[in-house]
Amino acid sequence: MGTFQMNEYLKIRPYQLMCIFCKSAGGFENTKSDRKLKRIFDKIRRDPDIPLTLVCNVSCNYSYQNPGAEDDTPEGNLYNIKRDLDILQKTGLVPGTTMPARFLMEKLLESVESEEKICVGNRSGIWRGCKRSKKGAYKKARTRGLAAIIPERRSSECAKEKKISVKKMYNAEMLLIRPHHLMCMVCFSAGPSAGEPIEADNLYEAVEIIRKKPDIPVKLVEGPCMICPPCKVFLPDRKICIGNHSMGLRDEKKDLDVLQKIDMKYGDIMGARELYSKLFAAVKSTKEICGFGDGVVRSPEWKGCGMKGRREYVKARKKGMKIPGLKVRC
Repeated sequence: MGTFQMNEYLKIRPYQLMCIFCKSAGGFENTKSDRKLKRIFDKIRRDPDIPLTLVCNVSCNYSYQNPGAEDDTPEGNLYNIKRDLDILQKTGLVPGTTMPARFLMEKLLESVESEEKICVGNRSGIWRGCKRSKKGAYKKARTRGLAAIIPERRSSECAKEKKISVKKMYNAEMLLIRPHHLMCMVCFSAGPSAGEPIEADNLYEAVEIIRKKPDIPVKLVEGPCMICPPCKVFLPDRKICIGNHSMGLRDEKKDLDVLQKIDMKYGDIMGARELYSKLFAAVKSTKEICGFGDGVVRSPEWKGCGMKGRREYVKARKKGMKIPGLKVRC
């Protein structure tokens, strides 16, 4: 579950998102506007999931959220309004949008490649543009991705977690698995990396354990599970996944869809072979779960793998994922 109270969020102008990237390499100046940007930068760096609400000055029916001109830069009112709207248009967002900081910044990086058509002005005093834009500061910062603002999980930490979590799995009397990961295990078992452990997660180990112990109890859990500890986008202290902006809501819905298909709930426990028998009887294609039934991507937040149906799932399902004693009716 989230850690924020309802009133814990920051209001930010769209152009300020770009400015934070521009100045992330120590370019904050001792001015009122830059001191405010630095405070926002520090808060995001400390907690990348702090909610940000986009606000900007408009005269249309979104004017209810107008923040006023306090944060306007010296380039002028029209210039500030236009670049805010330029960024909103490119990211497909609207004034008042509230999202976790990391996902909002990810959208910016995906949608805005450079400052050239947004912050660069012309010779007119009205549209003179930001002086930093000609130096390509945002474009340079963008090459670093979110790491320019948010520190990545260290590879050494992930490797350490891999060893600890794998040992725990092999010694466990019960596996704790989130529902949609049952399907990930199926796809992995027939994929190109199926023959050996991988650094990114514990899918290999989970499959191997079930093949060796077909009746090992599996408990269906909410959120990250035994598969997740080595992953670079898993935060062990908060027990959440912070992968791209499609991994939160999308994966939660996939979990619930699997539970509904097999008529179970979080906390239920069942032997692995029996559980997979139920899954294979209920779900014949990843399109049913990972593609939400129709395989249509309606927004980046709902994009994922297996949207149209994965051959690996079909192949592994047909063979019962090579779990001893498991027979599947096609």
